[in-house]
Amino acid sequence: MLRLLKQCWWLVVLATGTTTAPAFSLLGPVNEPYQVPVIGYDLPGDIGAPKNLGEEYRWNKPTLYYAFDQNFLDFFGSNGVLAVEQAIGIYNGLTNVSQYSSDLSEFPMESRRFNFRAQAMTLLDLKSVMMNLLAEQLGLAEPDRYTWCLHDRFVGPGGCPADVSYLVIKRNFDPVTSTLDQLQPSSYVNGVLYSYQIIEFCNPPNPLADAFEFSVDPLANTFTAVAANGIDYGSFYTGLTRDDVAGLRYLLRTNNMNVESAGNGTLTAATNLNASQLLVTSNLTSLVAAAPTNDAAALTALFPGLIIASTTSYFTLVVTTNTFAYYTNLPWAPAGSPATLTNGTIRTTNVATRYNHTFANVVTNSYYTNGMEKLQTTTVGAGACGPIAPPGLICTNVTWQTVATNGIVGDYYLLPTNSACGVLIIRSWLTNVYTVTNDLVTATNAAGVTNLNNQQFSQSTISYFTNHIFEIHPVPCVSNAVALRQGIEKVRFVRRDFDSLIGQFFDPITDEYTVGVITNSTLYRQSVRRLVTRPDLLISAADLTAGPAGLPAVPSTTRTISFNSANALPGLAGPGTIEPDVQFTFNKVGPVYLNFSPSFMDELSQETVLIWGSFDGTTNAPVVYPNGTSVENLENQVLIQVSPTGPVTNGVVTLPNGTVGSDYAGVFSGFTVLGGQAPYAWGLAPGSPALPPNLILNPNVGTISGAPTNSTAGLTFDFVLRMTDAGARFVDRPYAIKINP
Repeated sequence: MLRLLKQCWWLVVLATGTTTAPAFSLLGPVNEPYQVPVIGYDLPGDIGAPKNLGEEYRWNKPTLYYAFDQNFLDFFGSNGVLAVEQAIGIYNGLTNVSQYSSDLSEFPMESRRFNFRAQAMTLLDLKSVMMNLLAEQLGLAEPDRYTWCLHDRFVGPGGCPADVSYLVIKRNFDPVTSTLDQLQPSSYVNGVLYSYQIIEFCNPPNPLADAFEFSVDPLANTFTAVAANGIDYGSFYTGLTRDDVAGLRYLLRTNNMNVESAGNGTLTAATNLNASQLLVTSNLTSLVAAAPTNDAAALTALFPGLIIASTTSYFTLVVTTNTFAYYTNLPWAPAGSPATLTNGTIRTTNVATRYNHTFANVVTNSYYTNGMEKLQTTTVGAGACGPIAPPGLICTNVTWQTVATNGIVGDYYLLPTNSACGVLIIRSWLTNVYTVTNDLVTATNAAGVTNLNNQQFSQSTISYFTNHIFEIHPVPCVSNAVALRQGIEKVRFVRRDFDSLIGQFFDPITDEYTVGVITNSTLYRQSVRRLVTRPDLLISAADLTAGPAGLPAVPSTTRTISFNSANALPGLAGPGTIEPDVQFTFNKVGPVYLNFSPSFMDELSQETVLIWGSFDGTTNAPVVYPNGTSVENLENQVLIQVSPTGPVTNGVVTLPNGTVGSDYAGVFSGFTVLGGQAPYAWGLAPGSPALPPNLILNPNVGTISGAPTNSTAGLTFDFVLRMTDAGARFVDRPYAIKINP
């Protein structure tokens, strides 16, 4: 009896003594010999396996671009887009992970809530499922599942189950460093203590054995982390938990330095070359003048070394105005008078070919949209001698006038072939100013035709070009460069649609960013250029049910992940990186139910397998997919374009005396609406969260104004704005306002 009481007492101590401990598990490829299905790894639905400390896999690209394809939009519509973007917004709302407190007290131990109406309707929350998928893609594994794991299973001569031995390991880690400044394995997940019991089945199917975790406190909530995939009918997440942010902090913190490649499609600027060479700039005005009227071949012949990436041509009407001057005897002039200078104009209209070029190696050193020119006028004749000159005297008079002119002025240089990522200018050696003369008009009187021969008149413009000679170090571009890299602190997700909202073609994006690398014990910021030719994350939908042979498996989603282990440490399973492309495919089979023989064969006995929905903790009715109103809203968005579509200006609370807040106004005053029928009305969409306290939306012009309150400082408020036109068509757009201190 005493022994039983001691055991119970220890259970109480373990369950209550360390209730603030979060922990996380790391996800990577199934690339370790012990990770076999027999003991619970690489099972159907798995895309990875747990990793030890120092063998983690993470993103090293700070911006990831996502898009929805037509399959998703047709089924889930704009309400589905809103649900997914709410999930993404929670991750985008994180700041640099190293800035949070050591115990992550900013985050709750549990963010899962229940909507009982949705639970009764057996709805699965789209936003929450997306949150779990993103946690997985960012490198987090299921902490409840991998708190205790089997490493080996050995069946002895006595057979199973009488003679089986196991090695048990932990793959769940406490994010708070120990006194030795080391992370330690943990038995806790968001404060819930887990123990285990090995379950042995002996016979297929796999797994034959597993270290099954159970909560020491039978009343504790389990699967609390977003990464744990604990969503069931009617439950939803309100945000990330301490466990989730703890894992992201470990992965992305600056001081977590791993040898990593920059990834496919990247060019990294190598700035450590110190071989000097000269670089000479050229006249930008000449290049700009010649480019529209010459095709690629002619232009490269005029400017040797020029690389033209692409060229398009078009036709246009060109009006050419030629002004000329000449001397003539006016009919009313007295006999013997000298010839008079007269101007004439000839205008011709022609169809001409013009060219638009994209240059691959032109760098503008200086650029101005106007410049100064000197107008030089030369006059030869009696009129140039002045009123008191003797008769018959011929004089030459030259005058100058400085005028401002519109046009492209400046200089440029061509990237050297060994400097595709730019140049480092060490010093300027010479600066030369050159003049360029352009003859505008010339007139000379003809002998025997006009009186007083040898009269001449000419006008020319003299423009200036400043040429520089620099000493440079070349900066070549290294493809998929490998370096010792810091963590990037935060991953930001940016939406980039196809060429049409429901189109098929993705416009390439050039993503430029800097990362911290360590060379010779010194930290450098390295520039990386990444060409994104398709979305990093594509959100799609398809019928994922397996068909008659696969009953009753009906997965809610499928997903892909790409682990790069090329730079893993010798003898270890990591570290490595996670690379594009990723695709999330949501099951669009529609509401699906299960019936089975011999008794449960009608509608009254069916069991719900999958119905997608969107809901929260309010009394608003859940959205059920496919949703007709949502699809209608999507169709409206094709016809009515509302911009901006992204984040709006943050608010600021200034409290010099602790009582007065600064005004917040004009957020949507610059809204642009294309399509639809005026007038437009603005309001919060049904089910949208409220605006920040004390801020008011003007329904007529779509402006938000007011003074943020002190209590809102540091908070972010998500809301959905609805624009309705005169034809009752509406478009919903999600936004967020952060109130800064």
